[in-house]
Amino acid sequence: MQSSHSREKSRERTRNFLLVLLAGIVVAIFFNLDMLPEGETVFERSADRKLTFAGDLGRKDFTPEERAQIMEFIRRHDSRLANVTIEITLQDPYRAVTDTTEVIFSVRMAMADGGSVSAPTRRARRSNLVPAVLDKLDKDIKAYGIIDDGDGKGRSLINTM
Repeated sequence: MQSSHSREKSRERTRNFLLVLLAGIVVAIFFNLDMLPEGETVFERSADRKLTFAGDLGRKDFTPEERAQIMEFIRRHDSRLANVTIEITLQDPYRAVTDTTEVIFSVRMAMADGGSVSAPTRRARRSNLVPAVLDKLDKDIKAYGIIDDGDGKGRSLINTM
């Protein structure tokens, strides 16, 4: 009698252990799934939410390395930026996009303190688009830092250069 009872308890403990282990595996798989495109996860998108693409080229048209370069800039200035919008228009929308394709881009930044920075459109080749965008972002955030006196009133800068 004792032996049968102890075997039953042992089976129950083993079954409970396996159920807990299975539940742990399911939870681990759920949180490691790439539920969003391009390897984004549900919980690690704070800087990525601040980047928006508009126009003819979208997020999927950029390589992971190019997106990582832009995201690195946003992470460096995360506390100052509320949103960055990159609008890209193809010079010739009927041609296939290659490295030599001419694009027109503009960058708009909404700042965390309520200010905004916008710049006129610029031209670049597709192969030089990300360096040109990063250069423009860097110049604009430096210019905004000069006019921002820290009083939180939120200023706007329209950079004409």
